[in-house]
Amino acid sequence: MASSPLNDIVSFSPDNRTVRVLLVDDDEATVELSTRFLERELTDVSVTGLTDPVMVTGHVREREYDCIVSDYDMPDLNGLDLLAALREDGCPVPFVLFTGKGNEEIASQAISAGVDEYLQKDGPDVYPVLANKIETLVEKHWAESQVRQGLLAIESAQEGIGIIDADGTFRYVNPAYADVYERTREEILGGHWSMLYADDERARFETEILPELESKGAWRGRATGVTKSGRSVPERLALTQLADGGHVCVVEDLTAEEDLLDDLAIRDRALDAASLGVVITDPSGDDNSIVYVNRGFTEMTGYSREETVGRNCRFLQGPETDPASVRELREAVEAEESVTTEILNYTKDGKPFWNLLEISPVTNDAGETVNFVGFQRQITKRKEHTIAIEEQLEWLHDFGQVLSHDLKTPLTVLKGNIELAREGDETRLDDARRAADRLDALITDLSNVMQQGDLVTDIEPLDLAAAFRSWDAFETEPASFTVVDSKRIRADERAAVRLADNLVKNTVEHADPDTAMRVGALPGGFYYEDDGPGIPTHERDSVFKPGYSTKPGGTGFGMVSIKQIALAHGWNVSVGESASGGARFEFTGVESPDE
Repeated sequence: MASSPLNDIVSFSPDNRTVRVLLVDDDEATVELSTRFLERELTDVSVTGLTDPVMVTGHVREREYDCIVSDYDMPDLNGLDLLAALREDGCPVPFVLFTGKGNEEIASQAISAGVDEYLQKDGPDVYPVLANKIETLVEKHWAESQVRQGLLAIESAQEGIGIIDADGTFRYVNPAYADVYERTREEILGGHWSMLYADDERARFETEILPELESKGAWRGRATGVTKSGRSVPERLALTQLADGGHVCVVEDLTAEEDLLDDLAIRDRALDAASLGVVITDPSGDDNSIVYVNRGFTEMTGYSREETVGRNCRFLQGPETDPASVRELREAVEAEESVTTEILNYTKDGKPFWNLLEISPVTNDAGETVNFVGFQRQITKRKEHTIAIEEQLEWLHDFGQVLSHDLKTPLTVLKGNIELAREGDETRLDDARRAADRLDALITDLSNVMQQGDLVTDIEPLDLAAAFRSWDAFETEPASFTVVDSKRIRADERAAVRLADNLVKNTVEHADPDTAMRVGALPGGFYYEDDGPGIPTHERDSVFKPGYSTKPGGTGFGMVSIKQIALAHGWNVSVGESASGGARFEFTGVESPDE
């Protein structure tokens, strides 16, 4: 098995990506032989073979590969022409020229053309060498991709971010940093930090700022830089000491604030309200501990810099933090990859807040990760708004199904009576008219709910017994119904009638036609019960869930409607057992105009 010096960066364990290799050779037997040898030499590899080089460019556009291995001498398109076509098409993956027609001229052409490796086919012994070259090239390609991803967040940051080594030399600055001083990055990199400051400010750095940075590990304050044209730049600086003696510098141009002194306080409040926190950690220390946090972080979390530096960021997590989000962050840090996620964190006083967290690795010239930088934004209001919208959509979905259920009964009665009237029984038209009135009332309810978002709109005194005398909604009138005692309650009449209809209909549909039903008053509410088969104890917690029904083909939305109407009034509803073993529904928390 071939090995690579880059295994410390990207390993070929089962947890990592499979190496995807494209073999291009006009000889099908060679493709098959090379595939078998590579699958034997490499632990986790997927090899695809093509015998027509003309098809390669289009093929690569549609599929992702980590390395391309191509023959040189092929009809229509040789290996170097293929490389030129791929590079012109924007394909950056490593390219190995694996040819049986080798000589110094071809080797020279290959090097000039920019092939990543050149290898001659010298029999089976060459395949371990080929596998080693593929593995090395792919790992290097992956590592470079990780570095590019790691720098992307800092490169696009609006704040100027720079890394200065122990000698005071700039090793990295993002575009925003160079813009502060009206310079290009090339003009700053490799230069000493003192080039950006006048003599008096350089002296202040040497005597005040840098000694405090070295002794305390961080410094934050104001300074005055100098642009390339000589203009003074008032700036806000945040310096953080690094383990190697260098430091990270975050700079913000305050020119606009200096020019608009009257707006200085407003701008400070606006920056603070943005809730942008910046955190830098050191993976070489204990537990990837924090080495710097900005003021936005301290104000967002309530923790001071002294309470934060030296700890791992996980101290912001709490009992409701999603383990999946934590795992996503941990895996990204372990893989030294960038990650963006929403996570529930907690402030110092235990208050939860939603945090949009972006973490990226910072690397040195050798491609080694020396820090992680995290940008944090407080998005609690946005998250709560999203959750509220999702809950409203769910409520509208359930309400639509409930309303559809409640409309079907009077609609069925209406259709049935119209059909009987057409057959000559004109007395049925009165029944049809009452069913139509019921439909009209339900449609009015729907309009009110859609406009006001509430099942209950007109609360007024209502006689309890009157709400349960709505038998015109059923083709079969209840054989035995008793009002044990009634009372006046405060309720929306149409909603209360719908609740009564669903209770009576539930009994009519699930019990014998002669089942007795009773309604009566309770202290602070009322009850409804029947002498039917009742609801088993183990099912009572599920009775108000959409879809629950003991009747074959039943929708279960009658019970949902009962629950929704009760909750809309502010009532509590519970399910129990009547004295005869039937179902008993108790409604409490009901207001009465007489009490």
